[in-house]
Amino acid sequence: MVRLDRAQRVRRAASATRFILVVTAPCLFAPRARAQGVPSSASTTDSAFAVRIDSALDLTTVVARALVASPAIAQSEAGLRVARSGLRVSGGAYLPSLSLSSAALRSNVLTATGSPSGGPIGGSGADAYSAGISSSLELFTGGRRGAEQARARSDLSAATASDRSQEFLVTLLAKRSFYEALRGSELLGASAARVARAERGLRYAQDRVRAGTATKSDELRARLELTTARQQQLAARDTLQTAAFALGRVVGADVPIGARAPATLELGPLALSDSDITRLAVASAPAVETAQAAQQASAATVRASRSLYFPDIRLTSGYNWARQSAVVGAVRPGWQVAVGTTLPLFNGFQREDAVTRAEANAQVAQATALDVRRQVRSDAARLLSGLHLAEQSIRLAEEAVSAAQEDLRVQTERYRAGISTSLEELTSQLALTQAELGRVAARYNYAVTRATLEALVGRSLTP
Repeated sequence: MVRLDRAQRVRRAASATRFILVVTAPCLFAPRARAQGVPSSASTTDSAFAVRIDSALDLTTVVARALVASPAIAQSEAGLRVARSGLRVSGGAYLPSLSLSSAALRSNVLTATGSPSGGPIGGSGADAYSAGISSSLELFTGGRRGAEQARARSDLSAATASDRSQEFLVTLLAKRSFYEALRGSELLGASAARVARAERGLRYAQDRVRAGTATKSDELRARLELTTARQQQLAARDTLQTAAFALGRVVGADVPIGARAPATLELGPLALSDSDITRLAVASAPAVETAQAAQQASAATVRASRSLYFPDIRLTSGYNWARQSAVVGAVRPGWQVAVGTTLPLFNGFQREDAVTRAEANAQVAQATALDVRRQVRSDAARLLSGLHLAEQSIRLAEEAVSAAQEDLRVQTERYRAGISTSLEELTSQLALTQAELGRVAARYNYAVTRATLEALVGRSLTP
C-alpha cells in the first residue's frame, strides 16, 4: 500500500510537471544566466522597484504637520474669522454711526448784493468753507437687530463646530495615511518573509532532488512559490511607495514620507464606555453642533424677516461749522436734532416672500438637525461594534499566525526528513502568509475604525 501511494504521487507529479515547466521556465534558467554574468529578472526588478522614503515620522508628528498644511483647516479658520467679524458688526448696530464732512469753495459769481467777488473776501483764500459732524442711531427696528445678532451668534457657533469638525477630519485623514503607510511596511515585511521561506524551501527541494528522495516536480513547485512570493513583494513595494507619497502630501512634503511604527501595537482601552460614547456623540459631536447652530441661525432669520412689518425709528443729530459768504445756499453754522420713522406699507410682496423663504429654511434646518442626531447615534453604534470586532479579529489573527508558524516548522522538519511532500510544506507556507496578511489587515482595520470613532465624537478616546 505504501508503494502504491508513492507511485500515485510520482504519477501526479509527472502530470503537473508539463504545466509548471511552462510557468517557471525563466526561474529554471535564472541560475544559469547568473553564472554567465547576465542579471536575473529578480535582481533587475529589485533595483528598479526599490522603495524610496526620505524620512519616517511618528503619528503625533504626522497629525501636527497635517493640521498645519491642510487647506481645509485654513478654510475653516477663515470662516471662523468671518463669523467673528459678523458678530462684531451685529453688535455695532446698537451703536450710533459718526461721520465727518468738509467743503471749500472759491467762486467769481456775483454775490447776493450784486457786487463781483473776483477776489478773496476778508483776505481769506476761499469764498466759503464748511465742516460738520453728524450722528445717527436706530432707536427701534422691530426686533431686527436682536434677531441679526442672534443669527450672528449662531453662525459663530456653527463656524466653531465646523472648525472643530475639520480638525478631526484632517486628523482622521492623517491617521489613515499613517496607518496605510505602516500597513505597507508590514505587507512588505510579510512578503520579504515569504520570499525568504520560499528560498529556503527551494534549497531543501534541491537538496532532496540531489539525494534522490524527491522528484523534479518538488523543485518546480518550490520555484513557482518563489516566483509568486517575489511578485507579491513587488506589489507590496508599490503599495508602500504609493502610501509614502500620499503621506508626504498630507504632511505638506514633496517627498515620500514613511510611518515610524509605535513602540507597541497592543490594544488600548477606550476612555469611556460604549453607552457614554454614544451619549457624548449625540450631545456634542461636531456634526450635531453644526446642525443645531444652523437651526438656531434659521430661526433667527425668521425673526429678522418678520421685523419688516414694524416701523424703523431713527435719531439723527449733527453740528456744522461754516464761514458766511456771498454764495447762495451756503451752509449755515449750528446744530440740529431730528427723529424720523419709516414704515413700508407695500413693497410688492417682498416682505411676505422673505418670511416664507425664512420659514421654509427653518423647517429644513430642524429636520436636518434631527436626522443628524439619528445618524450620529447610528454611526457611533456601528463604529463601536466594528471596533470590538476588530479587537477580536486581531486576537484571532495573532493565534492564527502562531499556529501557522508552528505548523510550518513541523512540516519543514517532516519534509527535510522525507516524511511529507513538498505540497504539504507549500500549503503550510501559504497558510502562514495568509495569516500574516490577515494580522496586518486586522491591525489596520482597528486603527482606522478607532480614528473614525474619535473623529465622529470630536475628542480623543485614549485614557
